[in-house]
Amino acid sequence: MFDFLWTTKKLIPRAVNTINTASLEVLNLERNDYEILNTITAEAVIMYYQKSNSYTISCPDDDFSVTYTYGKMGWDCKFSGIFRAGYLSGDAPFVSTALSPEEVARGLAIYRVINTAKQEGADAVIAPTITTNVEQTNKKVVVYKSTVTAKLVKLKTNN
Repeated sequence: MFDFLWTTKKLIPRAVNTINTASLEVLNLERNDYEILNTITAEAVIMYYQKSNSYTISCPDDDFSVTYTYGKMGWDCKFSGIFRAGYLSGDAPFVSTALSPEEVARGLAIYRVINTAKQEGADAVIAPTITTNVEQTNKKVVVYKSTVTAKLVKLKTNN
């Protein structure tokens, strides 16, 4: 699904994925009703570059970057690529007018887990764990690394 994020009167294209997350207890499934395919992990690394009147958020292994610059007319942004974000059911979708590097890292890692889940034929994920580490590598660069780990579940059908 493609959607768009409005920011400083500009349109940033984005691709959004969602996937169901539920505990097996809530679904009231017996063990023979589902199969746990495997555990998967995906990560995303985002670079945040700070300057005196601007900052840039970029993904070194993806084609997306956005630069916010403050000038006489307020904030302006320039971007390239598509902002890819994934959400687990129950997550609040991104609604702010400016992207944060932490949300970009988290969203991209979840997006990658969802793509892997789709490729593996999963119906849902259970027990997702999301971690984000932040490290300042020098005075003007901060690295955000998000890692998502989840178990893939496939529901058995009555054939």
